[in-house]
Amino acid sequence: MSMMIIVFSNRAATMREWQAGLDADGFDLLLYQSAVFEELSGFLPVRLEGAGTGFEVFHEDCAALVSELGEEGWDVGGPWQYAMSFYFGGDYRELISVLAAAGSYARVTGGIVFDGEEAKVQQPAEVLEEARRLRDVYKDKLGAPRYEWRDAQ
Repeated sequence: MSMMIIVFSNRAATMREWQAGLDADGFDLLLYQSAVFEELSGFLPVRLEGAGTGFEVFHEDCAALVSELGEEGWDVGGPWQYAMSFYFGGDYRELISVLAAAGSYARVTGGIVFDGEEAKVQQPAEVLEEARRLRDVYKDKLGAPRYEWRDAQ
């Protein structure tokens, strides 16, 4: 089962700014170094505490997405200029990674996070706190990484 969250913001960040945000937020989460922000469209490999994982990231048509969500009765505030969606599976390593990545990205860009499963808007601090809580609860229960990512340096 795939789950989705969306970050709405009024500015975009570079991969470097995003990574700096993750570092400042206290996550040992390394974004794939060769990724180009403007070209993100699909799986983004990351390392969480040294173990390979990842999630899907897509740049969205912000106006169309806000309109679509509004038609379904969901108010995401705004106005927003940018929307970036994150899709992930049921693996806790992916969940922690995507919450940390989305929360940090939203914080860095002054945006908000829309949780598609819960149909609610969250502030970046709430999402980051949930990522930290899950990291602490599941740190010894993450199991083996899904793959080995060798091109991180």
